[in-house]
Amino acid sequence: MIDHVSEIMAPDKLRPGVPAAIKLWKSSTHSDWEETLNSYDDCVDTINESMKNSQIKLSKTSFTEDDKWKESQLPKLLDSQGHITSDQLVRLMTWKLRRGQYRPTLMGLIRKNSDKTVIETSTKAFHSVRTTKSQETIAEAFAILTTLKGVGPATASLILSVLLPESVPFMSDEVMDATLGLPRSYTLAQYKKLCNALYDKVNVLGGDWTHEMVEKSLFTAAVLGRAKD
Repeated sequence: MIDHVSEIMAPDKLRPGVPAAIKLWKSSTHSDWEETLNSYDDCVDTINESMKNSQIKLSKTSFTEDDKWKESQLPKLLDSQGHITSDQLVRLMTWKLRRGQYRPTLMGLIRKNSDKTVIETSTKAFHSVRTTKSQETIAEAFAILTTLKGVGPATASLILSVLLPESVPFMSDEVMDATLGLPRSYTLAQYKKLCNALYDKVNVLGGDWTHEMVEKSLFTAAVLGRAKD
């Protein structure tokens, strides 16, 4: 199931700030990437300060608080629980709708899932990828998670990226635009192309670089780039 009709194929227009991310993407200079990654806190502050009222009203917590929770607490919770709960999914969706494009219908859909359904569905998905990490099991986990209301490929990738940050990158709009260009499509086939592109860049950068670091750097470049526009 896809989140919403607009999730299948987005308009042919780059997200704001993406030209800066494209410039970084074309660079193989370590200092460019390291400087951008080290600016992630500035990126978080920029988002926190520039949210629209509709994004602010999603939660009483700030984006900064949600980002810290998503980065440090949620991975441990998912690992120990073996699933995600409905409350955790709602908070993760809040983070997603504040970090990127705000889609008002998604939170309503997410809240329609019962806690029992979210737990049972995510348990099956997590089990499939934790047993064997491969393109096939990741695709299987995607298929399972997208049976939840409001969860499409992008949100499925987000959930799995928290569980397995070393294996599953987040399918963010800005990073898709920078690496693959337009049109921006939310499909498993497009996600596989994104993964391959990020892995290729990781190999070029070498060292301790991971696809998670590459995604975060590109997103940071886009956010800070649009702040300058």
